[in-house]
Formats: sequence, C-alpha cells, structure tokens
Amino acid sequence: MMRFIIFGAGALGSLFGALLSTRHHVLLIGRKRHIKAIEKNGLKIEGKTKGIFYPETKWDGKKYDLVILTTKSYDTKKAVKQIMKKFGRIPILSLQNGLRNEEIIAEMLGKKYAIGGITSHGATFLQPGIIFHAGEGDTIIGELNGKITKRIKEIAEAFNECGIKTIISKEIKKEIWKKAIINSAINGLTSILKCKNGDILKNRYAKELLKKICIEGIEVARAEGIEIGEEIVKKTVEVAEKTSDNISSMLQDLLKGKKTEVDEINGEIARIAKKHGINAPLNEFITYIIKAMCGIWVDLPLIQSRRGP
Repeated sequence: MMRFIIFGAGALGSLFGALLSTRHHVLLIGRKRHIKAIEKNGLKIEGKTKGIFYPETKWDGKKYDLVILTTKSYDTKKAVKQIMKKFGRIPILSLQNGLRNEEIIAEMLGKKYAIGGITSHGATFLQPGIIFHAGEGDTIIGELNGKITKRIKEIAEAFNECGIKTIISKEIKKEIWKKAIINSAINGLTSILKCKNGDILKNRYAKELLKKICIEGIEVARAEGIEIGEEIVKKTVEVAEKTSDNISSMLQDLLKGKKTEVDEINGEIARIAKKHGINAPLNEFITYIIKAMCGIWVDLPLIQSRRGP
C-alpha cells in the first residue's frame, strides 16, 4: 500500500485521488471550499466513474511516498515551494500540461525527485465536492533518465490496480512533447475560434491550421533533440475527433476570465524555437493573440464553427 499526496486537487487531481483511495492512502490538497465539501459529504464522481469516495483531507504527520502534482503549470514553482515547506523533499510526479514542469521540479528539488507523466483522462469540476469524469484514457509515466526503476514500477502497479490504465515509458520527455504539440494545436485553435474540439475538423481552413501547428511543433522538438514523426498530426486529429464535444481547458479558462496555460504550451514552443535560432510563427501568434484576448473577448458567447466550402 502506497501513500499519495494529490497537490492541486481540482478536477483531474480529485479524479486520481478518488480512484487511488480505493486501495491506498490518499491526502487531497486543494481549494478550501472543495476540501470542506469532501469532508462533509465525501468526494462524488459522476460520468465514466460513478461513486462517492473518501480520501483523507487532513495530514496526520506521517510521511508519504509520492506527490502527484496537478496544479496549473504556471503555478509549478509556487506549488513545489509549498510542498518543500510542508512535507520536505519528496518525489513529485507531474501530470500537468506544458513542457517545463519536470525541469522546474528537478531544478528546485534535485533530478531524482522529478518524475514525468501525462494522462488523457478528461475531468470537469462541477462544484465543490463533485467532479465529472468526462473521458477515459491512458496514463504514461517515466523517469527522466529513461530507467525502469523500482519506484516507477510500484507507481504504475498502484495506478493500474485502481483502474488507472498506466504505461511506463523509457522516453517520457518525448511523450510530454507529443502531448504539448497536440495541446498547442487543439487548445490554441479552439481558444481563438471559440469552438468545441471537433468543430476545427469541420472547417478546412481550421483543419489545415491544426496540421501546420503540429508540423511546426515537430520541427522545434527536433531542434531540441526530440524526434517526433508526422504521425503526431494524425494523432492530433484523432484526439479532436474523440473529444469532439469537449471545450478545451484553455478555452474554458479564457471564457471564465482566468489565466490560461498558453505561455507554458505554445509560448514555450516558441521560446525553445528562438533558443535554437528557428522560427515558430504560428505558436508565437497563438500565444500573443490569446494573451491579448484575456479580458477583452471573454464575455463573448461560444460560437459554432461552420462547415467550410
């Protein structure tokens, strides 16, 4: 039995915490209203997973094996500082969006404390104490040095036995880049066009832009020493199809007037491109336009994309 801390228990973190709590000790750390609602009524999950779960919400002073970090990527530094202050040095598995989370953890705690991960589970925060599990998917985790360690096996085993289908990768950095490229295209475009994920496939111009954003990401990844083939274009289209009715997390943030993760996704791709002396004009444009949109267009209604000619 393992002891997990879910730090930043919003929609995704609460989902993982609920599932893991069926067989392991889980401490949820999140917003006060959410935690208080869980303490009063339990953590209710609707959708693909249904039930009421009872993870721990108060630290008993005992040591934990792993922190699963699910905060927004722009809060990674702040979160690691809080984790260090309260729990000391402890391994952290990032399941966040963006490209630099693991690097930040490694810089602040040391390389051996950073573990990479991605997940395609979809979850939505309905209200304090209630989460909607929108879609199931694979979770991929791995050591940054590519080794198959005892701890990575134990984490994967714990996840799998709780219904979180998990794969260990020797190339987790590549997997993180793949997800970032997919997010850069789908999240970026849906946020600008204010449409659902599937709508960008119904318009030939939007679909062509999606492909071009992916190709740009492939070139930047290659400059960084990460070889990703053009099959990522097909994968991105598949993800948009499978999540056709979803409103991307970036668009949700934009519509709510919240800070987006565009700097950590499209902005980071553009930054890395400049570092290598190459251009990433599409990612740079998406970064600038979404940051310009914040506070300007967030009150506009979600519009439906029309099928192109």
